[in-house]
Amino acid sequence: MISTIAHMTSKYIHDHGENDDDHNNTGVHSPPESSAMDGPVITSMKETSVALDYLKLNESNSTRIPAVDLHKQVSAILQGVGTPAEHAEITAKILVSSSLRGVETHGVGNAVRYSEAIEDGTYTVPQTVEIISETETTALLSCGNGLGFVAAHQGMEMSIEKARKFGVGMTTIRDGHHIGMVGYYPMMAVAEDMIGMAMTNASRSVRPALGARPRVGTNPLAFGAPAGKERDFILDMATSTIASGKIGLAKRLGVQMPVGWAVTAEGEPLTEPRGDRGEDWSMNPLGGTREQGSHKGYGLGVVVDILCGVLSGGGYGAQLSGGENMTWTMAIDIAKFRDINDFKAMMDEMIRELHATPPMPGEDGVLVAGDPEADFEDERSVNGVPVENGQYDEIRVRAAQLGVEVFI
Repeated sequence: MISTIAHMTSKYIHDHGENDDDHNNTGVHSPPESSAMDGPVITSMKETSVALDYLKLNESNSTRIPAVDLHKQVSAILQGVGTPAEHAEITAKILVSSSLRGVETHGVGNAVRYSEAIEDGTYTVPQTVEIISETETTALLSCGNGLGFVAAHQGMEMSIEKARKFGVGMTTIRDGHHIGMVGYYPMMAVAEDMIGMAMTNASRSVRPALGARPRVGTNPLAFGAPAGKERDFILDMATSTIASGKIGLAKRLGVQMPVGWAVTAEGEPLTEPRGDRGEDWSMNPLGGTREQGSHKGYGLGVVVDILCGVLSGGGYGAQLSGGENMTWTMAIDIAKFRDINDFKAMMDEMIRELHATPPMPGEDGVLVAGDPEADFEDERSVNGVPVENGQYDEIRVRAAQLGVEVFI
């Protein structure tokens, strides 16, 4: 059955060309034999922009799938390894949302490794999310060593409910794992006309400013605020120069990294993506160099460690093993401060003012956090979600292995 699926996938890729008009299944081709890794070192801003273009999914390196089918497939795979339907549905919804919004590194391609982590006992499933301590406005939760999505989702739901009653609510979560696209959780609060914030820490991969060894995680944080007629403000960022998933994507696509993403233990720029983390290389904190403010990215990363790892007691980056992640969520009820419509009207004014800023030469215009992701979501909701070819194959093979229906 597995070999049949692999054959079907290869045939599908071969039979559907770039000119296929079926947006539900856009054709794909194998990537070219040569790659950017064969080319010169990328050092300038213009060259960096070109390098980032290489990391984009397109018709030559991905397959378009309707979001509804991806959701069914991810949920089926997770349920195939014993995940309760409710938890599988929550996880699938967040993963598909990530892929829809162009955050491929945290999207549906991760479903296979999550299912394997459940199967080999790394994750405890079914899991029990336990409330360790709680007040009117705060809660400490245990993820129960299960899917991080489930506990983070519950944590933000609790934050929202507490904020609705008392103006603000927050949770910190221990004993957890990967929660996917961190921006999803503030979006939950924004949907309730609230300000939302979330962050999660990770095992060591980023060097401290002036440091030569990794000691901090990429430690992403996200913030969301509702607007009126304009798009909501959704900031989702790593506190490192680049998210670690981008390095993994560069490695899978066979392309070079720009100078500035990572360095060797000797401080030399690293341009060839590495597979495993280690003491011989590290990612740079946001800012990159002392002159460009690396202490700021480093400091923000430590803030994430404090709120997620120290406050929860789950551990900070240097104490965590790969795959362990602690989380923090917060919601603020805007209506407890001022009229929500007045707030949204001022948000609209600010966003329009930012968009109206004259752009630098050669640039199309100024963006606001959340704009690129919203554009991706609008387009992919209509034309299907691109899934990187290798991950597309892996998902289909995994479904066949587990004996669940193949939806894609």
